[in-house]
Amino acid sequence: MPDPDLRRFALNQATIPALRLDAAIAASARSGLGGIGVWRDRLEEIGLPAAKRALAETGLFVPSLCKSAPLTEPEGPDRRRLMEDNRRALEQTAEIGADCLVMVVGGLPGGSRDLADARAWMREGLEELIPYARECGVRLGLEPLHPMYAADRSCLNLLAQANDLCDALGPQAAIVADVYHCWWDPDFKNQLRRAGAHRIASFHLGDWLLPTRDLLLDRGMVGDGVIDHARIREWLFDIDYEGPFELEIFSELDWWRRDPEEVLRISIERCRPLVTAKEDA
Repeated sequence: MPDPDLRRFALNQATIPALRLDAAIAASARSGLGGIGVWRDRLEEIGLPAAKRALAETGLFVPSLCKSAPLTEPEGPDRRRLMEDNRRALEQTAEIGADCLVMVVGGLPGGSRDLADARAWMREGLEELIPYARECGVRLGLEPLHPMYAADRSCLNLLAQANDLCDALGPQAAIVADVYHCWWDPDFKNQLRRAGAHRIASFHLGDWLLPTRDLLLDRGMVGDGVIDHARIREWLFDIDYEGPFELEIFSELDWWRRDPEEVLRISIERCRPLVTAKEDA
């Protein structure tokens, strides 16, 4: 049974990549976690039926399935292939019982320097996927990534952009807010308030190390960096956020080298104060 304090807490699978999905599910359940954030490539390692059995046996919830294919490729065979992959990803999201597909929308297409054009293709792709997401009964989880990823991973970089898109796309679009990507934004608090609890599909925890030794694979464990998690948690209290939290740490130089059981233990110690319900805090 999940620890009552951790019923909303999910360890994103990226934090313990040494474990196959079935082993990660079992380890998370033994640790008392409420859920697990799943990645598509790891899902395909064991197959959907085995994953569904493991989740049913443990009772873990899946806040999100990560991640979409890029949306910024211009019209042509490559774009059609990527959009078909996105439709399959929405089907997988529904099949595994996740609330949302995390949309990592893509950066500049090869050879392009036109960021505005990339964002236009992104929006067109989201608009195309909304009806299918509705049919599948899941949401598009728009995750703004830090601006340092704008060229190669995501041209969606501000929570304000994500809110604007949600305003335009309707309730089938939601936000996946990640402190690693948003903590620096002077409008972070206001944009969380603008989103409101209903629009935030999942909230990702992690820390920004100083120095950061690798721009992609050197995230910190909560408490090891410069992010003021306690203050951000108060902002979430203010909007009555009652959704899931995920700890997502890409850490090739540190946490990925540790025993997954140690990672789970320390993750719980560090995150417990942040993931309890407002009335229990």
